[in-house]
Amino acid sequence: MDSHERLHALHRTLAARRHPVSTQQLMDELDCSRSTLHRTVVRLRDTFGAPIINATGRGYFYDRSAGSFELPGLWFRADELEALLVMDDLLETVQPGVLHTQFGPLRNKFRQLLDDAIQGREPFPTHRIRFLRSHARQVPTPNLTAVASAVVERRRLAFRYAGRVAGETTHRHVAPQRLVYYRDQWYLDACDEGKNALRTFSIDRMSNIKALDGTARDVADEELDALLTAGYGLFAGPAKHKARLVFTPERARWVADESWHPDQTARFLPNGRYDQTEPYAAEREQVGEILRHGPDVEVLGPESLIEVLRDRLKRAARKYEPQ
Repeated sequence: MDSHERLHALHRTLAARRHPVSTQQLMDELDCSRSTLHRTVVRLRDTFGAPIINATGRGYFYDRSAGSFELPGLWFRADELEALLVMDDLLETVQPGVLHTQFGPLRNKFRQLLDDAIQGREPFPTHRIRFLRSHARQVPTPNLTAVASAVVERRRLAFRYAGRVAGETTHRHVAPQRLVYYRDQWYLDACDEGKNALRTFSIDRMSNIKALDGTARDVADEELDALLTAGYGLFAGPAKHKARLVFTPERARWVADESWHPDQTARFLPNGRYDQTEPYAAEREQVGEILRHGPDVEVLGPESLIEVLRDRLKRAARKYEPQ
C-alpha cells in the first residue's frame, strides 16, 4: 500500500466509524508502523483539512460536529479505476444487444461508483476516456448468446466449425467449459467429445449451434489452465519450449514494460539491448508477436522457431524482389 492508498484507506476507515479507532487497529488496517500512521494522520488533517481528533487512550475519529468531509478529486487506485472503466466499456460495447436488459442495472451501478468518486463534478466524464479495439471480429448475437447459455447452464453443444488453419468445416460435439474474451475476440474453451481432448474454438467460426441433451462434464480449472493457458498465448498447451529474444536498445524502451508471459525472465545487456526469455507451446502466435518487431528483434533460440521465422521472412522478401 503506497502513501496515496494509505491516505484514502485512513479516510474511509474514519468516515465509516462512529467511535474512536485505536492506534493499533489503524496500524493493522493500514499495514504500517506507528510513525507512518502519524505522518498519514498529519497529512490528512493539515493538508486536506480532515476534522481528525485524537482522543487520548481511545484513538482517532472524525469530529461529526464539523460537518461532512470528503477527499477532493478522484480517489480510486489505478487498478480499481481501470477495472470500473473496463467493465463499463465492456457492458456497453463488447457485444451490442447481448443481455442488454439484464446488464442495464449492473452498468448503472458501475456508473454510480464512478460518479461517487468525484466530489462536486458529476457525472463521471467517461467520454474523455476511450478504449480502442483492433481487429475485432463480429460474432452474431444469437451465437454468443447460445454459447454463453451453454457454458453457464452446463449443457452440451453441437455446431459446425470452419477452422482457419486447415480450411475445413467439421461437425463438433463439445462439453463447454468457459467463455474467453481475448484480444477483442470471443472464444470457447471446451472438451471436444470426438477427439476426447480440450480445444479452443473461435465463436465467430461456429454455425448451426444447438444445445444437446445431457449435462456437460466439468474439467477442473487447474487442468484447463495447464492445458490451454500454460504456454504462450491463447492457442497454447503445456509450455514445451522457451524462446530467447534480444531487442535493440530503441525497441527495449517499449518491450521492457510489456508482459508477454507470467513466467518470462529478462535483463538489460551492457550494450543496452534487452534479453528476454519466455515459455511457449506452439509457434503460431509467438511468431506473430516477433514479426511485428521486424529488424528490432533477434531470435537466439530454439532452432525450430528460428527456422519458422527464417522461412516466413524469406517468403515475404520474395514478394518485394524486383521483377
